[in-house]
Amino acid sequence: MILGDFSACIFMDGEELPEYDVIVSSTPTENRITCWIASDAGKKFGVRAKFLAQQTSGSLVTVVVDGNRCSSYITSPGSIGTLEITSLANSYVGRDFMFSQLELTDDDSMLDDQSANDIGQIMMEVEQGKYTMKEQVVGSQNVNNRTLNLREGKVHERAKKACPHRVVFGEEVPHRSLVSAFKIIPDNSPKTIFVFKYTRLDILQAMGVAPRTSIMADAETEIEDHNDDNEVMDGPAESLPSEDVKPLARIRELEAIFRFGDIFSSSSFSSCRWSFSACVHK
Repeated sequence: MILGDFSACIFMDGEELPEYDVIVSSTPTENRITCWIASDAGKKFGVRAKFLAQQTSGSLVTVVVDGNRCSSYITSPGSIGTLEITSLANSYVGRDFMFSQLELTDDDSMLDDQSANDIGQIMMEVEQGKYTMKEQVVGSQNVNNRTLNLREGKVHERAKKACPHRVVFGEEVPHRSLVSAFKIIPDNSPKTIFVFKYTRLDILQAMGVAPRTSIMADAETEIEDHNDDNEVMDGPAESLPSEDVKPLARIRELEAIFRFGDIFSSSSFSSCRWSFSACVHK
């Protein structure tokens, strides 16, 4: 998706995912663009951001996944290029993004868990402002900040009925990154926000958001052709010629193909890659 001087997409296996039902909205404080993408349980993914034109001010780029703030990066004025974020990370370790099945529970103590409201969307925010040096840059000495502990438990079955997937985070791996000596003091310009809502492809197709695959279309056509070819005849059922009636098993097979999509293969990505020369962690 492209909005102003920025673009963003979700990629798997290095390929950008198709985007459906794109909607743009604006308020005095933000410009927002939203779409649907098809998630695939067990697949790793990343967020790819591009600065399409040089900016006169600095920028703070933040990625939020299922309500979890994952990474923030600062760019200097004049920056142009591409950023790929594939993990939740701090200055010490990283955990890869991965789509997964949403685990449900009927435990009513989980019913008021508000974190479930954020499951099902990936957001990237660009905030612009004055690019200035921090008063002091201090690396964290707290050992607790060297791990990434998140709540990734079950969700009450009545909390998220429309989204069977969520994002989980892989095993911790060493991840060293520079801490920026600069900060962004926001100006009065609107934020630029990209929102990717995700769910299974077959659900998007049932919603009419994503087009049907060629296999599904062919199956539907064949079923319709079969129904059109059937001839209504008077008389007892045993008088119908057996060669004029297609096997019921074949019809059920085609209907099954029509309802369910294919499964993609798995892949992995590195933690984060910049083609900018002047962009570092917040």
